[in-house]
Amino acid sequence: MADRKQDLIADVEAARREVLEAVAGLTPAQWQRPTRNEGWTAKDTLAHLASIESRLREMFGLVLSGGAWPADAPDLDTYNARCVAERRAWPPERVVDELRRSGAETRRLLDGLAPADLDRSWTHPIRGAVTLGALVEIIPRHLREHGAEIRAAVES
Repeated sequence: MADRKQDLIADVEAARREVLEAVAGLTPAQWQRPTRNEGWTAKDTLAHLASIESRLREMFGLVLSGGAWPADAPDLDTYNARCVAERRAWPPERVVDELRRSGAETRRLLDGLAPADLDRSWTHPIRGAVTLGALVEIIPRHLREHGAEIRAAVES
């Protein structure tokens, strides 16, 4: 079990490094290139990555406490649109810094988990029954997916 936890942590850390390496040294023009996410630039996509993990960490906390997702929480599209819009005025360096800080917060939370916590079940508002481990697995997959979109946009 401990190996699974460490493997998940390593995968999350590797995926975050991949994104940070992909955006290192981007020019102002590259940050503004459109991605295949309609209406989102490379910077907007990074802003999404930098902001979404806090929502996932809220879910992790609810899994651990046995709580339910709040009925009045904004749906995912609304949440994403708000977070990205808030960050449009930020310089890219601030968005990169937020991704680093968010990653550090996620790492602290994951380090504090008992290996058995990964098997705790929870009812996700969209996905239904999931385990904490399945929620953690979203992070590296999500980072890599959107990182590839950023790379494709800036390399075109």
